[in-house]
Amino acid sequence: MRARPVLWLTDRVAIVASGGNGFGITHPSDCHVYLVDGGTEAALIDSGAGIELDGLLGHIGAAGVEADRVRRLFVTHAHADHAGGAAGLRERLGLAVGASSEVAAILREGDAGAASVAVGQRHGTYAPDYEYRATPVDEELADGQRVRVGDVTIEAIATPGHSVGHLCFVLHDGDRRDLFTGDTLLFGGRIILQDTWDCDLRTHLDSLRRLDGRGIEGFFPGHRTVSATDGQRHIAAAMDAMDRGRVPATL
Repeated sequence: MRARPVLWLTDRVAIVASGGNGFGITHPSDCHVYLVDGGTEAALIDSGAGIELDGLLGHIGAAGVEADRVRRLFVTHAHADHAGGAAGLRERLGLAVGASSEVAAILREGDAGAASVAVGQRHGTYAPDYEYRATPVDEELADGQRVRVGDVTIEAIATPGHSVGHLCFVLHDGDRRDLFTGDTLLFGGRIILQDTWDCDLRTHLDSLRRLDGRGIEGFFPGHRTVSATDGQRHIAAAMDAMDRGRVPATL
């Protein structure tokens, strides 16, 4: 069987995992997992569900990035499709896991309840026997904190609302800014609202306004379609709805 392709989006960013609500190159439960190549070292944005890590790791290698260069994992939020693979990746690659303080607490305990795993199991995102594994978290990331990854910088932006402790990440590469939104905002200005304990519309809308005016080029959400250029237009679409007193379209 021909190997599934590595999806390079820019010179710095590739998709190395993506499931049923994306490009179907790894396990169906996975979100988009992004590889950021900073030259001397690299990082991952989100981990996928952790069910088929060999596929993810194989895509890193196929992208021409040696495993020992992948030093960091940045987790957007605690939901299993984004964070469930953190334990396995930390074990396999020896990388440092970074997340907000709220998400760090959930990951350290392997708290499937706080991560709303049962909600995903009810609608088939995760199998009934899915295990949400605990993992150490090496760094609790604060709003506005910047972390060097080789010759690029990744900035954390606090964007709770879809879930507690959600972070978006901005990749700063010279004058270029690429945004990894997790589940805060999708292509076309859509949002994800779910019947989970920590999903809060008012907080979510306030977080969306924090993304405005940043001059984003690459727009890289956790699911579905992405944009390599003119990414700010997706934020503008959400802002337009809100400026007219409406809620952005939901997925």
